[in-house]
Amino acid sequence: MLSNRACNNLDEQGYTALSQEEKSKLDIALRITPILCIIVVIFGIYLQDWRIFATLTVFGILGAATTRWQPFDVLYNFFLRHILNSPQLPPSPLQKRFACGVGAAFLVGATITFYLGALTWGYVFGALYIGAAGLMALTHFCIASWIYNRVIKTGDPSSA
Repeated sequence: MLSNRACNNLDEQGYTALSQEEKSKLDIALRITPILCIIVVIFGIYLQDWRIFATLTVFGILGAATTRWQPFDVLYNFFLRHILNSPQLPPSPLQKRFACGVGAAFLVGATITFYLGALTWGYVFGALYIGAAGLMALTHFCIASWIYNRVIKTGDPSSA
């Protein structure tokens, strides 16, 4: 069973409608997208290739703009879940979509800086992305979702 802390972290990401048992069943599944993103970012840093970051930026934008069409989530839902004998990912809550948008902003920074040959800045954007996605993959704690809940959601009159 997933720990209370991990469940609270998933609640921060907007998965409040899921029970602790459902969250436990999705534990590994909810770690796959950030892990795959980290792998691609590491590959992009290693190759210093802005096109890899540009492609991953599109993935982030799709994750921010839609509830079910982040490409790594689609890959999981249509293929990997059958291999892992795991349930389908639920639609992405607003907090997770916000986090995808924040991630896409870092990826835009990496795309532009690698394109311009400003490698140090490309490494910085890549490292920040890896750090945030790594924290989420390891603990389910999402910095961007936390910020959303504390800053944006509290300023929303409909959230009161």
